[in-house]
Amino acid sequence: MFVKTISSINKLITISGTPIFQFLQPIELTSEDNGIKMEVIAAMNDDKTLIVYLTMRDLTGERIDKTMDLYNYSINGATMFTHELVHYDESTNTATIRMIANGGNKLNGKKVTVRVSSFLSDKQYFKDMETQVVLADVINYSPRVISLNMRNIPGGSGDLFPELEEKGIINILNVDEKSIEIPNIDFVKITNIGYVDGRLHIQTKWNDTRDDHGFLYLLNAGGDRIESSSVAFGIDEQGSTAYGREYLEYIYDIEPQEVSNYSLYGSFVKNNNYTEGKWATTFKIEAVDKSKRVIRDVELGNSKLDEITIQPLGIEIRGNIKDSDRFDIEATMDDGTKITYNHAVIGETNGETYIKYFPTSPTKIENIKELRINGLLVEL
Repeated sequence: MFVKTISSINKLITISGTPIFQFLQPIELTSEDNGIKMEVIAAMNDDKTLIVYLTMRDLTGERIDKTMDLYNYSINGATMFTHELVHYDESTNTATIRMIANGGNKLNGKKVTVRVSSFLSDKQYFKDMETQVVLADVINYSPRVISLNMRNIPGGSGDLFPELEEKGIINILNVDEKSIEIPNIDFVKITNIGYVDGRLHIQTKWNDTRDDHGFLYLLNAGGDRIESSSVAFGIDEQGSTAYGREYLEYIYDIEPQEVSNYSLYGSFVKNNNYTEGKWATTFKIEAVDKSKRVIRDVELGNSKLDEITIQPLGIEIRGNIKDSDRFDIEATMDDGTKITYNHAVIGETNGETYIKYFPTSPTKIENIKELRINGLLVEL
């Protein structure tokens, strides 16, 4: 059952503290299931990006909190979803969420359905946990290895990932040859460790794949820190690698003679609550502002960007962008107001990488007086 409300837009304006109302298409439709009410408050759309503001409120308990995170959700016709919690009202157990997706002008004038079927909450954070693993012990250990098809994994991360992906087939540690518990952590353990093809590999196995996550890093007495790259994978019934997230293997570019100078630490996040339901609303989406400004062939320090597109809902940067490239963006408006861009989505079209940055509030692009990226002035 869908119900029309009258005050949600005003609440959103109060929460955001910005003149966001001039860009919003009011929706204000609700869907209720499992004692939880979802309300899609408003949406915004330009020729590239769809943004939806919604709330989730627990009517019967305390399953929603300030750590709430959507798990299974979608907008039909859109791709590359992400979201963030922008406000939590403890007195009403209500979370306000901004959902972001690619879709743009192909959605204009069409009906879309926003669906949420599960979410996570009651997160626990375990920061800078000492694993008590003695890294010097791995120098003389020769582990067995298995092959991993990098084209059949859900993903990975880190500076080494593009190189590993390009190889196609890589060697990783054989699974479950060790069982090393991490103190005070009961949802992940180390299942193998050793050198593979000249790099340190540390394999972990996760009890629950519902977005419990974390990372391991190396730290020496001088405070020098070495971050990992990683690959996620599963194992099939025959013991071969397969698509999945049951295992995460961390990989470090460190020589064996240096590893004994380091200790192994980790930071982890555990989701204690997983809530399911059927929440959905359908509405027609319209573009709120089709204006844009395009700047091509931008020299930015040591970087050369093919194109910068400025739109009301964000700034898109295209070019030969590395995974490690991040840009600090600030726009100064005609009245002196400064707008920062604090959220980014990375994608790829036609072999070209792009990053779209989203502002703290939508902007009238004709009122942008000055744009700086990494502190450097970009000529408009």
